[in-house]
Amino acid sequence: MRLNDCHNFQDFRKLAKRRLPRAIFDYIDGAADDEQSYRRNTEAYGDCDLIPNVLVGVENVDMSVEVMGQKLDMPIYCAPTALQRLFHHEGERAVARAAAE
Repeated sequence: MRLNDCHNFQDFRKLAKRRLPRAIFDYIDGAADDEQSYRRNTEAYGDCDLIPNVLVGVENVDMSVEVMGQKLDMPIYCAPTALQRLFHHEGERAVARAAAE
């Protein structure tokens, strides 16, 4: 399986399981404590039907928001995670550069 063969979450998961060392895959794939929230979130997505409306009503989209008195044109949040260098040799520095751009 190659990256171009991945079409959904499970395809990416299978590829990652094959390519990553087990300890790293288990760290990424695992969830906190008894993984109850993970199971509930997964079940909740199973109850949703997504109906695509490709490019419908997108001529005037405003994604801006005000956060602590500062207007952001498009809010993007990079969640803090530990040990990012396990996944990429530049780790947190690469995430910081991407966030700055």
